[in-house]
Amino acid sequence: MILASICVNYFMENFLRAAPSALTPVLIEEFGLTHGMAGLLISSYSLLYAVMQIPGGILSDTQGPRRTIIGFTLFSVAGGFLFYLGSRVEMLVVAQMLIGLGFSVLYINAVKLISNWFPPRRQATAIGILSATLGIGSFTAYIGFPLSSSLAGGWRALYFYCCALLVVNLIANFFILRDSPSSTAELKSGSIGSTLIDVLRDWRLYPLLIGYILAGFSWVFASWLPQFLMDARGFSYIEAGLVSSAGTLAGIPGCILIGVISDRLRRRKLPLVAFSAAYTCLLALFLSLPRQAPLTVFLMITAARGFTVSLWVLLFSMVPETLPPDKAGIGLGVLNSVGTLGFTLLAPIYGALVDASGGYLPSNTVILVGGVLMTAVFALFTRETYRGVEET
Repeated sequence: MILASICVNYFMENFLRAAPSALTPVLIEEFGLTHGMAGLLISSYSLLYAVMQIPGGILSDTQGPRRTIIGFTLFSVAGGFLFYLGSRVEMLVVAQMLIGLGFSVLYINAVKLISNWFPPRRQATAIGILSATLGIGSFTAYIGFPLSSSLAGGWRALYFYCCALLVVNLIANFFILRDSPSSTAELKSGSIGSTLIDVLRDWRLYPLLIGYILAGFSWVFASWLPQFLMDARGFSYIEAGLVSSAGTLAGIPGCILIGVISDRLRRRKLPLVAFSAAYTCLLALFLSLPRQAPLTVFLMITAARGFTVSLWVLLFSMVPETLPPDKAGIGLGVLNSVGTLGFTLLAPIYGALVDASGGYLPSNTVILVGGVLMTAVFALFTRETYRGVEET
């Protein structure tokens, strides 16, 4: 029940995170946005989200995941309804910042709950199931908004119903979530500052941190994919939404299966490197597709790319296996912080490069280079962490 409840919460996070990206063509027309401003709107979600990752880990270790998730979800509820009512781009930016603040603590606290409730041999699988709802939320946004715009005459109705679902989930979390199988949460004591310093001094984390920053480049490309397909490949809004949703839909089994494969192999590094290399090759293949290529080819390659990019799930299994339990929450916060910061900085830069160059080649070259570097970091510098035993 706990896993199901936080999965619904994570579904809502990713629906609201993906909404500005899925709505980019609509919002550009409705509000007269430039590509650079649209990129800022997409990344505004991550501004407070990135700042709160380390504090979110501290709260996880000191206040407990349940209290942290429930308290911060109130900000997301407020931001969601503000976006629904937004009549100016400034309102949308503030709404996205509130949504990002509210959800900033969710994933790392959800992973902490899983580590408290599930045995090691099932933790990566459980984290994979949780992470799979990312694809469901993004899929709902990418395919739902084009359908809502064409069938219901606008995007706000779908947005409102999903915000109402978030309220229902908030109430359910109050009754369902528990920090640990014991009656009370095992809260940690001691110096938070010294714990954070100890985490940052652990050199084993840095390949994971750098790799996660580079993995965030894939999120930037996914966020801009609908607009790229419409501008550079001549797709309609519905066709672009269909292709974009294929990647997020394939990420659902991808997140689950990479966890299952890793648990069965009792290895983290091998599937991490394999999925990373496959993602980079598929991205290069996708970017080389000509405008006249059949829609089914775009769908198939996007789906395969979305499946392989699920590799990020393993990083959230590897950090708690690298650090002692009383530092795992802060370690997860540091990991999510640097990844989110990379996305936040690159999303508007991607749009600004499009405005400056008049095309997508410079922006997409940066994304592809990021994939190559990510694979190299995972292959050359990452250590095996399964059950805390490092690779020699």
